[in-house]
Amino acid sequence: MRMFYPLIISIIVLIDQISKLLIRLLIASKGTIKICSFLKFIEIWNSGISFGLFDDLPRNNIIFSLSSIIITCIFTYVLYKTRSKLVRFNFSLIIGGAMGNLIDRVYWGAVYDFIDIKIINWHWPTFNLADSFIVIGMLLLIFKWYVYDLIKKA
Repeated sequence: MRMFYPLIISIIVLIDQISKLLIRLLIASKGTIKICSFLKFIEIWNSGISFGLFDDLPRNNIIFSLSSIIITCIFTYVLYKTRSKLVRFNFSLIIGGAMGNLIDRVYWGAVYDFIDIKIINWHWPTFNLADSFIVIGMLLLIFKWYVYDLIKKA
C-alpha cells in the first residue's frame, strides 16, 4: 500500500507542471486571462519563497533549491515512517507540491506563479497549483493533529 503514495506525488507533480505549461502557452498567445471578476491568470516568476519573500537574496535559487530538497527528503522519511494513512496522504500532497516548485526552480531559475485573486481591495499574492497542494496538505495535517486527534481522544 505504501507504493500508492509515490503515485499520488507523481500525479500532483504532473498536474502542477502541465497546468504551468498550459497557462504559459495561453498567456503567451492571449496575455492576461480573466476568469471572473476576482480571478485571473497572469505570469509571475517568483525567485523568492512564498509571497516573493527574499527574492533579492544573493544566490537565492541555490539556497531555496537545497532547502526544498532537504525538506522534501525529511518529509519523505516521515511519510514512510508514519502509520497513519491520512498523514501519509497529507505528506504526499506537500511533497508533490514542493517537487513541482523545485522543478521550476532548477529548470527555470524561478517558480512560475499564475493564479491571481483580488476581491475588492484585498489581493492575495499570486500562486500556482503546487502552492495549493502544499497549503491543503499542511491544513489537513493541522486538522488531523489538532482537531481530529483531540476529538478521537475525547
